[in-house]
Amino acid sequence: MGAQQVGNGLEVSAGLEVSMDVDWEQMARWDREHYLHSTRTAAELEQNWNGVAYQEGHYLQMVDGRRLLDFQSQLASTNLGHRHPRVCGALVEALERYGQVSYSFSTDYRARAAKLIVEDVFGLDDWAGRVRLLGSGTDAVLVVLTMARIFAGRKVILTQDNAFHGLTPDVGTVLSSFHGQVASGTERDVVREISGFPPDGFVGIPGAEPDDFDATGGLPSLAALERTINEVGPENIAAVLTETMTAVAGIMSHDDYHRGVRRLCDAYGILWILDDVVCGFGRLGKWATYQLYEDLTPDLLTIGKGLNGGILPVGGIVANREIAEFFERNRWMSGSSWDGHPLVAATVVANVETMLEEGIIERAEQTGRYLRECLDALGERHGTVGRIGGRGMYHTVDLVNADGNPIEPADRAFNYTGDLTLVPTRVIEREAGRLGVYLAGYLPNTIKVAPPLTVSRAEVDEGIGAFDAALDELDRLYL
Repeated sequence: MGAQQVGNGLEVSAGLEVSMDVDWEQMARWDREHYLHSTRTAAELEQNWNGVAYQEGHYLQMVDGRRLLDFQSQLASTNLGHRHPRVCGALVEALERYGQVSYSFSTDYRARAAKLIVEDVFGLDDWAGRVRLLGSGTDAVLVVLTMARIFAGRKVILTQDNAFHGLTPDVGTVLSSFHGQVASGTERDVVREISGFPPDGFVGIPGAEPDDFDATGGLPSLAALERTINEVGPENIAAVLTETMTAVAGIMSHDDYHRGVRRLCDAYGILWILDDVVCGFGRLGKWATYQLYEDLTPDLLTIGKGLNGGILPVGGIVANREIAEFFERNRWMSGSSWDGHPLVAATVVANVETMLEEGIIERAEQTGRYLRECLDALGERHGTVGRIGGRGMYHTVDLVNADGNPIEPADRAFNYTGDLTLVPTRVIEREAGRLGVYLAGYLPNTIKVAPPLTVSRAEVDEGIGAFDAALDELDRLYL
């Protein structure tokens, strides 16, 4: 496809209508001076302001002229790539009829989305009762925590160490890697925490062992979970909240873990909540991650991100039949301005229909196997590659030193303080970006590899090639 020059010397593929008459130097100044940033300090932004001019397919066109293959799907969200034509078309069509519609009213888009999710996506598993569409994954977690506490008539939620369930004061503080703390950009180990952390009503349990753990003698995490249930008292516990693959910590649970969680929840009369905001809708090669295991379903499921490919903010919950019908029999004084928003629902319908019709889940599973083979090959070539975990189109690569230990000793307990220039994941991001691939990780030693589900094998090779070269630099620094 040909290309044409537009403002600031950037190239746009022929036929793409996009306004590039933008003074990007002014935008950079305004962004630095007036926007309230989070994970980068002002000094870091001054050195590296990374503006995106536009997105197309699986690529980001950067303001500085670079074209980056998005090997992260942004935040593991853009499952069908950027600006998928069918999803964008559905949004444009919906805008011809709707703006905001209160959750008190129904729309055809909301009804169609609900039917697709309950019947077409989860129908064969014979458990899903009803779905509710929300404004974000964080909203979804807040809603299921409320539902579990109301339905069970109990207060305590058991949550995994190193989990991630959002960034609001109540959800972000669920004993997660990110809980809204402020980390100094200049002084090492200087952190300002939220007063009263952790919040009342949450009790921590160990995270799951990784998928390569030797479980011959059972999983210690499950033994610890049962001890905690008995210590807290099952009569006080509403639910256990887990992730199949911890979104921030990047640990893929052992195959025995969630079956064991389900067994213990059933034995003690406790609800099981599965947070699938990041990993659901194809990211691990299944519609939902409980489907990785036979005869296993949750009581409450959170969904988001891949639900509409990140085209608009979205989250949602799926409740089993018993819980769903309990709430339907009663008036539940719960709602948000954005619940079931028709524009969001329209994108959900288009996204899910596309995934069903084009066999995206099967494609993700197949391409994911090839991606894993490529990552395993990197592990054979580079001494800085440690454990590789994950499924489908979401894998994580732990980075280690010559002794096989995490390069940054704090590893998943890292507090993000001080100069991060030589943090391993920053080195990989910088080197891969120089070679035209966006590849990164929040934790200091763990790279997330999560390209769009629709990525080609040639694009997998492109991303792996940049990762390979970036690991050469990491080997030079740390071996």
